[in-house]
Amino acid sequence: MIVLPYGQPYTPSPAVRAAHVSNIAKLQHLPKPSLLEDESLIQQVGNLAGRAFAAVLEHAPRGPYTPRSAELCQVFGLDILADASGKAWLLEVNNYPAIASGTMEHVDKAVYTRLVRDVMQLVVLPKVHGADPAPGGWRELDLEAAAAMAE
Repeated sequence: MIVLPYGQPYTPSPAVRAAHVSNIAKLQHLPKPSLLEDESLIQQVGNLAGRAFAAVLEHAPRGPYTPRSAELCQVFGLDILADASGKAWLLEVNNYPAIASGTMEHVDKAVYTRLVRDVMQLVVLPKVHGADPAPGGWRELDLEAAAAMAE
């Protein structure tokens, strides 16, 4: 999970640039993204992601795919906001996160290297070479439990 730690409450003063960060801000004014390490937020994000995907699971594409041996794999980007009390809020789910569009070009290359490596070890190598899936930094979502939480 990539985190952009803004940490500044909104103020109308233009002198506090970190309070006005947006996706159109100049890169030199953006905080450096890093990997999320706060276990409480990781748990909350997992719960939010599980609830979001459980809500639309019945609409997910189902096979048979073409070719017959094909499977479905998709990387989603979830925009989460943590408020001052530490509660995580889901803002939006992106079906094409800004990985290759250039809007996240200031993200450390090690973050993307880890993402690609983990996708390869979890999805590609098991399918192509029969390797055991390795989750790396990915966490499995319990969609049934998430759906039960939402009810």
